[in-house]
Amino acid sequence: MSSSDKKPLIPSSHITVKVKNQDDICVYFRIKRDVELRKMMHAYSDKVGVEMSTLRFLFDGNRIKLNQTPNELGLEDEDEIEAFGEQLGGFSFFHRH
Repeated sequence: MSSSDKKPLIPSSHITVKVKNQDDICVYFRIKRDVELRKMMHAYSDKVGVEMSTLRFLFDGNRIKLNQTPNELGLEDEDEIEAFGEQLGGFSFFHRH
């Protein structure tokens, strides 16, 4: 078969992404390129037993919104998403008199 007879590679409609938390624990998901990442985020939340509202997800340092898709973010197969616990409120070591 000559090189001109080969069919062009068609990208899969699914990709596998790795979601890694700050403790370097990884969870892998196979997701569709054109479906909102909300579903994957909720599945991750359930899997690790953490409330969805306390998590934030980043790709290439940018926060991922629930309604974004892998295609919109330019996610490719085997890309990594970071998951962090949301810092709520704050604590001050300074005490006023």
